[in-house]
Amino acid sequence: MKVVALFFCFISYLFALPDEFDKKLYNEGEKIFEAKCSSCHQKSIQMQTLLKNFLEEDNKTLKLLAPTGNQISFRLKSQIGSPDDREFHLMETADFLVEYVNNPNKSKSICLEGVVKHFDTMPSLKGKITEEEIRTVNHFLYFLEGFNGVNKYYHKEDEF
Repeated sequence: MKVVALFFCFISYLFALPDEFDKKLYNEGEKIFEAKCSSCHQKSIQMQTLLKNFLEEDNKTLKLLAPTGNQISFRLKSQIGSPDDREFHLMETADFLVEYVNNPNKSKSICLEGVVKHFDTMPSLKGKITEEEIRTVNHFLYFLEGFNGVNKYYHKEDEF
């Protein structure tokens, strides 16, 4: 019986889906984000600082032009689809991002009303960024993590 159990464990291991985090894709997404998004969207600011800026200081301290990457990351994962299946969730968030970047509308925003009220509707980037680039940026944003400055999937010192 132990042999049968071990056999099934081994087979399960062989056919298990790999972790969807792809370091190369993440790095590519970060480069695209820096080149095409960072003129309006800062990559990451600690949550406590963001909350104070928006809720107490009416965005007068940071004077942000758009939500930060880590805000978008958190809201994508919490507002779009179901995170129960990460591979499918990555597709759902990418589909949303492609649609939003090409056809932005505040009514479709995933960010909190108290945050969005500080920004104009972003301009459409249709023709300025490809769908593939948006999907690559989505991978970066999805795994950016969020508000503590720690990305449990990626550590720069792991690079050779």
